[in-house]
Amino acid sequence: MALHQITLILCFAFVLTTFAVQLQAPFKQCGPSSAGQVIKATVNAPCTKEYCTFYKGSDARLEFTFNLKKKAHKVRAKVVATIGTIDHDFALPNPDVCQQLGCPLKNGVAYTYHNSMYVSPTYPSVKVNQMRYYLIDGKGRELACVSLPVMITEKDSKQ
Repeated sequence: MALHQITLILCFAFVLTTFAVQLQAPFKQCGPSSAGQVIKATVNAPCTKEYCTFYKGSDARLEFTFNLKKKAHKVRAKVVATIGTIDHDFALPNPDVCQQLGCPLKNGVAYTYHNSMYVSPTYPSVKVNQMRYYLIDGKGRELACVSLPVMITEKDSKQ
């Protein structure tokens, strides 16, 4: 009887930890889980399960909580958007993650990082298949990544 209860408790704990790290739609983890894990992600924009809407002429702010499997001494952020089949790099005003969080980043510690990017009024109104927000170490390796589909539109337009 005791072995059955222990097995049941272990299965329950496994289920809880599995669901605890799943991101809410439309956010997805896109980096290798062997390097790090995104625990939670939010944006300052309206989101459905299909996409988030970024309005032209405003700042799109992404915040996410992550942990790493290894210590990282130098970390930078990078944003890549896939429109159709073409990847486009987006410039961040401050890609230095260490400036905000302090480095080295330790393994197993939950960090919350945020950054904003201006959505220019000159951008076309378009659906971005996938916007990927990477954290990259000093050797160019992915540490963590969160992705989301985005609709770029005018504030007063109907989608």
